[in-house]
Amino acid sequence: MSFKSALETEQQAGRFKTRIIVGLLILLMIMAIGWSMAPNQITLYYPPDLRSGASMKVGQIDDSEVYLFAEYIEQQLNNWKTDGSKDYITNIKRLGAYFTPSYQSYLLQDYKARKGRGELRDRVRNWSPVPGSAYQESYVQRDGKNWVVWLDTDVTEYVHGGLVKKIRVRFPIKVVRYDVNRELNPWGLALDGASQYQPSIIEKNGSK
Repeated sequence: MSFKSALETEQQAGRFKTRIIVGLLILLMIMAIGWSMAPNQITLYYPPDLRSGASMKVGQIDDSEVYLFAEYIEQQLNNWKTDGSKDYITNIKRLGAYFTPSYQSYLLQDYKARKGRGELRDRVRNWSPVPGSAYQESYVQRDGKNWVVWLDTDVTEYVHGGLVKKIRVRFPIKVVRYDVNRELNPWGLALDGASQYQPSIIEKNGSK
């Protein structure tokens, strides 16, 4: 082999190695970009009964989790410990990350209307689940990608220490997926009003 042929062979090998190195660098850059865009937090929702095992996909939400979310947030919203004119608005603002904008707007309007009629002043409300009303499949209804949750609730209200309302009501609330800062709302869910349904009284004992 002549010196010229050997030189050309060496140059070709060098160019081939250079292409390989450039290709590897491009691949590493693509992998680095993909890694940086990958979620740094994965949420898994577990059903309440794991005795028979469970297979859950990332982001799949069990109906029982939706029910527990709705029950907890509604209870936080509707318990007024000292004065409804203060506690109601405080709860609306404190729980804002758990409401869709439209439902929060509705709640603010409801607060203004009730306050304007004098319904909230010195009003204490106790809102709690009916004893024994644990999650059942029939309590959660699929609504496309969302849910409608039915809550059986005991509502007792007092004004100036006197009982003015004591009812047991079945309360519907729509729950939707909600992409919001997980530090403010770790569930990734939000309440979105009563949908097309209306509450129904199960039992009534004195109301004003």
